[in-house]
Amino acid sequence: MINMGIDRQICDLPEAVRALVEARTGDAVYVVGPDYTIVHWDKQMESLSGVPNEEALGKPCYEAVMGEAEGGQPFCAHGCSVMHLAQEGRPVSSYEMSIKTRSGRRRWVSASNLTIDTQEGPYLVHLLRDTQGTHDTLEMARGLIQLSSKEKAPAPIRKGIPALTQRQLEVLQMLSEGKSAREIGKELYLSEATVRNHIRALLEAVGAHSQVEALARARELGIL
Repeated sequence: MINMGIDRQICDLPEAVRALVEARTGDAVYVVGPDYTIVHWDKQMESLSGVPNEEALGKPCYEAVMGEAEGGQPFCAHGCSVMHLAQEGRPVSSYEMSIKTRSGRRRWVSASNLTIDTQEGPYLVHLLRDTQGTHDTLEMARGLIQLSSKEKAPAPIRKGIPALTQRQLEVLQMLSEGKSAREIGKELYLSEATVRNHIRALLEAVGAHSQVEALARARELGIL
């Protein structure tokens, strides 16, 4: 019954539009007439959207498709920009949008458009390709990149925390492990005197009078 209905609607289309609709394609196809209403809605479109042919026909395209751009801004609306370009005789580039399915969920598609000029006005032949899988993959990649960026981002310098050199931080860490100036010097290939100079600089930087106090102060400040 639906097939007969689709055949009848194809016969009612202008010849140039009918020739395009009857061409073979793996994409979902729907056609919008000059008055913004849907005049053709094929099987692939039914499968992609979940909306049956008889429910979509005669509806304004923006009510049946309800397309949205990235970020949720309405893509399909009264006074459709795609039809406006077609009426001006300008080409329409392909674009990505999400459509509302019968289940209420949104599905990402890539839309290509062909404009057929007739005596009644322009007809728009829309070809939609399911790109939900690609969109999901991109969203996952973005999430991983953001997570990686957060992990690699240096910790913010908090107010009141002294700026220590990398060498001073190394010495501080080894002091917290209970190592002596001599042991630190051997591990870092520094003289014991140089290590003691670093320790004195550490004490001064954190405002401590002893190594024990310096370690306590460093933990309090979150350096260790």
